[in-house]
Amino acid sequence: MPWVTHTRPSRRRWPPTADARVVHTTLEVPARLEALALVHAHARALASLVGSDAARTAAVELACEEGFTLILDRVDGPTDSVVRMHATITALALEIVFDDREIPPLSVAEGQGAGAAASLDAIDLAVVARQLIRHSADEARWIPMGRQGNRLSLVFQRRDPDITMSVPPESLIPFSEDAPLAPAQEYLVRVAGTDGADDWAQIARAIYRTYGFSYADDLYIPDRIRELNRAGHVLSIVATTMQGEVVGHYALDVRGFGQLGVTPCATGELGKAVVDPAHRSRGLMERMRRLTEERAQTLGLLAVFSQPTMKHPFSQRANERLGARACAINLGLVGGTVELKGIAVADTAERTSLAVYFQPLVPPAARTIHPPAQHQAMLQRTYDGCGIPVSIIASGEPTGDSDITVTFVGGLDFGLIGVRHAGADIGTALRAARDELVRRAGARVIFLDVRLDDAGCAAACAVAEQLGFFYGGLCPHFSAGHDVLRLQSIDVPIAVEQLAVAGPFAREILDYVIADRARVERVGS
Repeated sequence: MPWVTHTRPSRRRWPPTADARVVHTTLEVPARLEALALVHAHARALASLVGSDAARTAAVELACEEGFTLILDRVDGPTDSVVRMHATITALALEIVFDDREIPPLSVAEGQGAGAAASLDAIDLAVVARQLIRHSADEARWIPMGRQGNRLSLVFQRRDPDITMSVPPESLIPFSEDAPLAPAQEYLVRVAGTDGADDWAQIARAIYRTYGFSYADDLYIPDRIRELNRAGHVLSIVATTMQGEVVGHYALDVRGFGQLGVTPCATGELGKAVVDPAHRSRGLMERMRRLTEERAQTLGLLAVFSQPTMKHPFSQRANERLGARACAINLGLVGGTVELKGIAVADTAERTSLAVYFQPLVPPAARTIHPPAQHQAMLQRTYDGCGIPVSIIASGEPTGDSDITVTFVGGLDFGLIGVRHAGADIGTALRAARDELVRRAGARVIFLDVRLDDAGCAAACAVAEQLGFFYGGLCPHFSAGHDVLRLQSIDVPIAVEQLAVAGPFAREILDYVIADRARVERVGS
């Protein structure tokens, strides 16, 4: 079968406030090893178009080689099948998608039966650590499509200069917690970039002076902060002096964890909060949060959530004072070694656990859910605590094909499996998804979100427990407006006795998570 290369630069309104060039390309090649040279050449050309240096270009090329050869591994004998290599270049990133719809899906090709489960201990992580996708792409997403094959999406963020490359070192000295208070004065709280204000470098500097290079995020890079805001992925709110100095920042993120690949988003994450210590105790944090919530409601979001650290209780207390309610615990979400692609690496002793807090923006609508029996009482208590009316009915037998996504987030070193529908093949599908994250990306921390309004929720949970997943909590609106039961598989040490919680229900959730982890381990032993 012949192959085709098509490049289509298009002019459209992106981001919303300015014209920008978006480039789309498609390369079609036969699923044969002889076509690998074409994949290499196309990957090099794409990396060149986004201005990558030699090392970054080689990384993109090799990651694409791995993606293509993974497809070839599943080809059984001579075939006329075509692999499509789609690419999109924007001001933020290069995304390359491999589409092999006519080749059997991973779970079928590897011959995994419904009762088979690979042991994590049997996987050589020294080999996995050398996987090119893991160390090259900022995000990798596998989308099993049943008999239609698979899709692999690789995202490579643009390597723009971070704040340390553009300002004098003396302006990046960490904030002093005992800094003397600035004179009493008036402040403005507004959307960043209002009336053309160039707030982006000041935001990046404030983040750096507060967190150093330990915050696995884009907010050290002024150009990315601007483009994320323009693209509508992030909404930055700032507090400034009357002279225009940025002394505080708060953000709404609608593309972060919990929202990966979700369209449309019904909730967004609040966070990235900073106030210069010299300007604290003046209500700036509360004012910024309230404006962020108002803007989120204007954007049509139904709720917001936040993920305060469990290293200390202060951020959790702030959430509870503002009316948010605890609903889930993410053990070990942030890696002990945070890989900030292209800027720095910060070492900490252990992965950081985060609580999840929910806050509605409009009165919550009533839900009908199909929870697994073992978690029904806890979910009911959580719904009640969040002020969400709910009706619980028994789960049914799963039917049809499962609909799942599988994502590895390189910067934070975790995997996320999303189950939009648990079908009759859910056992095979979940095992294949788990093994893909472990074998291809070396993920030791994996979160699993199952829609609670899906009749196969209990069946998916039963399979997940066989794979070592245990309770994480309730995450309202996390799947395109649908509530999910969060489960988690944590194959790294977590000192749960040292985790800080602020409120009594947050403590109840944590105790339940710890007990369920022990229960699942007993079942699997």
